[in-house]
Amino acid sequence: MGYAQTESKITAEQYLAHESLSEERHEYYDGLVYAMTGGTSAHNTLALNLHRALYPHLKGSSCRAYVNDMRLQVATANCYFYPDLVITCEPVQAKTTTLESAKVIAEVLSPSTSSYDLGKKFAIYRQLDSLQEYVLIDGESRYVQVYRRTDNGEWIFKGYTPEETLHLASIDFSVTLADLYDDTGIEA
Repeated sequence: MGYAQTESKITAEQYLAHESLSEERHEYYDGLVYAMTGGTSAHNTLALNLHRALYPHLKGSSCRAYVNDMRLQVATANCYFYPDLVITCEPVQAKTTTLESAKVIAEVLSPSTSSYDLGKKFAIYRQLDSLQEYVLIDGESRYVQVYRRTDNGEWIFKGYTPEETLHLASIDFSVTLADLYDDTGIEA
């Protein structure tokens, strides 16, 4: 998340109207608008590698994965975000620009966003009843954190190291960390 673009709060409707005309992406958090900062080559490659691995797995199912440019609304928190990757299993029309549910959300961590992604943003994402897994991909070392919602609504943690295979139980998907980090320049 970047710095607030507005000093005074605006409505979600004002944000959406501005966003539809803007060439840059902005996130909206309870009345404040934040410019999205650019990512590194490794950051983008990680998101694309995950999407590339997911595509054949999800093809033909009711679920779809989106990278970077699909906005996600968390209505209960009055927020709109652009996750690095989001998987939804809701019906989506060709002109849809905002999702209202997510089964899996993945964020690539950077030093400037890691505490926010794990703290406040995760607290907001947990308000989505549809969310089953939250994936945090380290953008500087080969390490992935996954938080899974249990049947009783609690969240459990699993960390994955370079030699392991990342597993997303909610969609029965696996990818090695070697494949996920391929061509990123991030060594094991």
